[in-house]
Amino acid sequence: MTFPCTSCGLCCLNIQNIEALKDFHRGDGRCFYYHPADGCVIYKDRPLICRIENMYQKYFTGVMSMNEFYKENAKVCNTLQEQMNLPLHYRVRTNEE
Repeated sequence: MTFPCTSCGLCCLNIQNIEALKDFHRGDGRCFYYHPADGCVIYKDRPLICRIENMYQKYFTGVMSMNEFYKENAKVCNTLQEQMNLPLHYRVRTNEE
């Protein structure tokens, strides 16, 4: 199972407070490598923090289950989507919902 990302792009448009992404920040909250029409243009080479499964393996194995990690990430995604008034069809739903 992989994280059920809906490709809304909001995580790429709000990186201003993420230390690990400071070198990717355009100065307006957006990532240099996110393009609205194409998404992440460095997707295969994106940073670790942008790879949910790899972040889990490196930092959260033994702390929580993968499903719990997905649920926590989904909460963050959905909160950001609600704040930005994104349509409901973009909401992230995990297997337990």
